Amino acid sequence: MLTRNIIIPLLITLDLFVPGLAIAQDNNEPPAQLVEVDSVNAEMITARIWVPGTVLSVTDSELSSEVSGRITWMANVGERIQAGQPVVKLDSQRLEITRNQDQANIEKWQARVNLLSARVDRFDSMAAKQNMSEDQMDEIRAELTIARQELVQARANLELTEYQIVQSQVTAPFDILVVERLQSPGEFTSVGQVLLRVVDPTKVEASVRAPLSVIPFINKGMAVPVSDSRLQVTQTVRSIVPVGNARSRMMEIRITLDPNDFIIGGAVRVGLPNSAAHEGHTVPRDALVLRKSGTYIYQVDANNKAQQIPVTTGAGLGERIEVKGKLLADGPVVIRGAERLKDGDKVRMSSATETSEELVAAAL
Repeated sequence: MLTRNIIIPLLITLDLFVPGLAIAQDNNEPPAQLVEVDSVNAEMITARIWVPGTVLSVTDSELSSEVSGRITWMANVGERIQAGQPVVKLDSQRLEITRNQDQANIEKWQARVNLLSARVDRFDSMAAKQNMSEDQMDEIRAELTIARQELVQARANLELTEYQIVQSQVTAPFDILVVERLQSPGEFTSVGQVLLRVVDPTKVEASVRAPLSVIPFINKGMAVPVSDSRLQVTQTVRSIVPVGNARSRMMEIRITLDPNDFIIGGAVRVGLPNSAAHEGHTVPRDALVLRKSGTYIYQVDANNKAQQIPVTTGAGLGERIEVKGKLLADGPVVIRGAERLKDGDKVRMSSATETSEELVAAAL
């Protein structure tokens, strides 16, 4: 009798708890997975090829002197000098002596011209009185003409000497950066001998060799991506030289660059169009899920469920890539956390306030 009284309450207790347990099991759905999403962009797409290039100064010059002489001073390698400022100074003492000689010649011939002019005036009055022959008059007039020409020559010599004195200081033809010294102070230089190699650091461009196949798709002023190991920027095509080498079938293209972005002499890569533009959709490269069965992306539908969509890839556009498939019209694409998803999984899209540590924790 005692046993029966104990069992009945136990059965009643189980009846109370088992229905609740069944309800909990029915509602035990997996939690929504935290993912990071980005947009699917509809844009004009063109295939690109990446070609190597070299950063050059628009002006790369070798400076020389118009006069000969001993170098007394020269700018150091690495110095930046403004246009019109001296970069090389030569000893001008010999030229200054020549200038004194030229001034003396001017005075000499000026005195000769004055003397002959006075004689011509006197002889003219004598000739009027028929006290002098025509031959004598012609001779004195010829001497005066010669003296005047010598005076003109003497003045020209002085002007040339003064010009050479000015040129004994080689000045910067533009804002320059001294790259290399080819002679040093104390050495003697002759006319036209190269003294310095300089560049204009404010105007740089990239010189690239591109295949002739890009000619139909590129034009002057077009914006193209330029990158190196540090950054990628978009710049414009300055000029196209549509003449190919007989062996390589390559032509030269010049791309304008910002001097603050790239170093002269550095290597860059330039993306050039290699097909006609067409409309398409692009996603970040991180959105691609690569499996043996194919390539997929996950888009989030209106019910916050991940939809697995098979895609094929097309042209690459920097950090984005063209995809082709049955994409959702307005669904964002998962770019982080997709490797943990299955088709139909409930997801929770990350907001701007959620940190990368939270996403990593969710992945773990």
